Amino acid sequence: MKLKQLAMIMVLMCVVLTGCMGGREGANPEPSPSPEASASTQAKDTTGNPPPDASQTVQDLKKKYDTDNDPGIMPVYNVKQDKEFVFKFNSDLGSEAIGKAISVHTDIKVLPESKVGTLEDSRLEDGKSVFSIKPLGFGVLASDSLREAGGSSWGNAPVYYIRVNYDLDAATPTPLEQPIVIPFTVKSDVPVPNLQADISPDGRLTLVWDEVPGAESYNIYNASHISMENTNEALSGAEQGYADQLPLLVANVKDTAYNDFMKDGRGALGIVDEMITSLQNNNVQGEYYVTAVQGDKESRFSASVDTVALSKQLPRTVASEDNFNMQLFKTAAELPKKASVQFIDGSKASGTVIYDTGAVTIQSSVPTDLQYSIQGTALKGYVRVQQLTEADIASLAAAQAQVSNQGYVEPQNNTDYVPAPDVPTIIDDSGNPGESGDNIIDQQKENTRNQVDEGNKQAVPAPAIAAELIHADSALEEYLALNLIGGQTEISLKAFPEAQNARALVDVVEKVIYQNPLILGFRSYGYDYEKLTLHIEFDDSAEIIKSKQLEILAEADKVIAAAIKDGMSDEEKRMALYNYLNDNTTYDDAALENAKQQQFKSVDAQFNDSFTTYGILVKKVGVCMSYAHTFQLLADLAEVPSIVVTGQMGGVNHAWNKVKIGEEWLNVDTTNNETNSGLPYLLYNSNDATAADVEYVMDTAYWLDRELVLFKGESNANDYYVKSGLEVTSLEAYRTKLAELLKQDESLIVLRVVADTDSSELMNETAKVMKQVDAGMLDTAEMFEFGSYVAIQL
Repeated sequence: MKLKQLAMIMVLMCVVLTGCMGGREGANPEPSPSPEASASTQAKDTTGNPPPDASQTVQDLKKKYDTDNDPGIMPVYNVKQDKEFVFKFNSDLGSEAIGKAISVHTDIKVLPESKVGTLEDSRLEDGKSVFSIKPLGFGVLASDSLREAGGSSWGNAPVYYIRVNYDLDAATPTPLEQPIVIPFTVKSDVPVPNLQADISPDGRLTLVWDEVPGAESYNIYNASHISMENTNEALSGAEQGYADQLPLLVANVKDTAYNDFMKDGRGALGIVDEMITSLQNNNVQGEYYVTAVQGDKESRFSASVDTVALSKQLPRTVASEDNFNMQLFKTAAELPKKASVQFIDGSKASGTVIYDTGAVTIQSSVPTDLQYSIQGTALKGYVRVQQLTEADIASLAAAQAQVSNQGYVEPQNNTDYVPAPDVPTIIDDSGNPGESGDNIIDQQKENTRNQVDEGNKQAVPAPAIAAELIHADSALEEYLALNLIGGQTEISLKAFPEAQNARALVDVVEKVIYQNPLILGFRSYGYDYEKLTLHIEFDDSAEIIKSKQLEILAEADKVIAAAIKDGMSDEEKRMALYNYLNDNTTYDDAALENAKQQQFKSVDAQFNDSFTTYGILVKKVGVCMSYAHTFQLLADLAEVPSIVVTGQMGGVNHAWNKVKIGEEWLNVDTTNNETNSGLPYLLYNSNDATAADVEYVMDTAYWLDRELVLFKGESNANDYYVKSGLEVTSLEAYRTKLAELLKQDESLIVLRVVADTDSSELMNETAKVMKQVDAGMLDTAEMFEFGSYVAIQL
């Protein structure tokens, strides 16, 4: 008898479980916390400060983080293209500060690489330094119209950042440990489009943007390196001050979406015929910008879509060595299960082959054509099978029944990345429409003090049910977390100048919502520049949110009481929580299917809970974000350090956790447990390399990108398979361990094989070992593989 090979089953079951919420990359100019400081806030509040109460103000919260005397300076909006900024210091900085005191950058991190060319001047007034800075030449991202206009200009960057390296108020020259960062924007003739990348479930890029009132059309600009190797190379973008970057006009369109990168009307697809698509995202490369056009007026550039950063989500073709299109196979058993997909940056990754069993007509006298596609791509073709039976078709259909494309329901960001042209330069309570006076910095400095003083007096919401469960590393993060946990729909940001910029705001909001499991039903948000207010939409009212939170915490207490015992080590606690979720919860396939039907833009209200902690913990059903948040909450209560991680698994958006063991942060995925995937402890205390082996790719939305280095995991000593002796490093070791386990009368055997082997070798060795131990096993045993994992069902 022949051992059955069901390699597809495990792959497909695991991939389907990954649809969930995702996020975007961001940054924040706040100082980076130390590894010790970040780690200390991952479980209960260990700062020694009391939780917020009804009488606590924002000022009190800032004192907790020792930032009560650090007001910063609010952004300056819609300045003239040639605007000169003047800074008056309260001391004589001396000659050593020339060229060092002030600089202008295009990236929020204000590193030297992003510095742009400027003209600087310094002088003394009453014995105190006055520095001024203005643009040099055409500025960055200069368009033809800017060059034609002549004169000096800042250029077309969406946002600029002034870096101030000395204390403006100190009576003696005082370098700052952390610079003051002041964002500014240049006034646009027409409102700037909000450009975003829309990646479809089959991995195709479309540029999309909001309609600009009054715009007659939109210009698409592209900057890229021309390469003979057809790979997408990184450009000198905002982090390098756009050095040598010259965007070229590639299209003018009336619509608010664009994907005709080949300009042939096929949406960048290489279509051979109705059965074969050999390329996608063809000619997608570099960075894209969009401007709005109204008559002879054109807006400034939008924020860019950087396709290099998106490369791993944008497949181009099947690698030549794995291109089996139109090939002849003798039987269905020979059909490829994986194909090497090449992405737009030239990198490759394994993709699952999906056979269209519903569109096949079996031929008796000639080979049968069988159509296929590559999961997560638009690539498709067909193979020819000489001997194909109805049983083969049924087997393929059963193995592929749970295939799902990429998808998630992501909170919608309604914030204008670049404020509209009518937003005042200085936003205060006077109704000032724009610039006034010569020294806009002095005005904004004084205005900031007034706004921050007023904002600091605001009361901090005090949802007592969450006092010890806040994940935050700054006053701003804790302030947002408390408001969002309380279901507040309007949040004043007067007290926090560092958040009054779209780039920084998106970053901190997404960190807060991903790291705080009691924020429920966060659906969309948008920042009102003129009112300095963040507007939030939730799935439920504040009253319903509170009710669900009480149910969550009541159920969490029951779980902790049942699963966690006195004297348990952190590892025993982690295992107990993991096992609880495996034994008592299941994945919500219906919720994911509903999101898929709506193009992952929303879900029906009946499925909302499956995307929050309420789903898994209370209803015992949910998707991966619900699993990750539930584990996070339970780990908090058990005082085990943990964070939520977002990214992808097999090209599908996914969420899981990292836990702190020693000085490292290792991966734990409670979604893909034995109940849901068939593989026990697929990712449990695993290092980043092991996670990558099964196609886990982390993005930067789960934490501020400047802090990611704190959460690496390199050691695999605590990995479940390593500690259990279930990882083997050679075929010989595989044979020995398999024989040992087969004699133990287990119904499921799973080994991780980290050796240079292929499926056929493992199949042959498995059959040999079974024959030696008990030949009867060959009649009923099933073998399947997922990455380096080999599972045998007896």
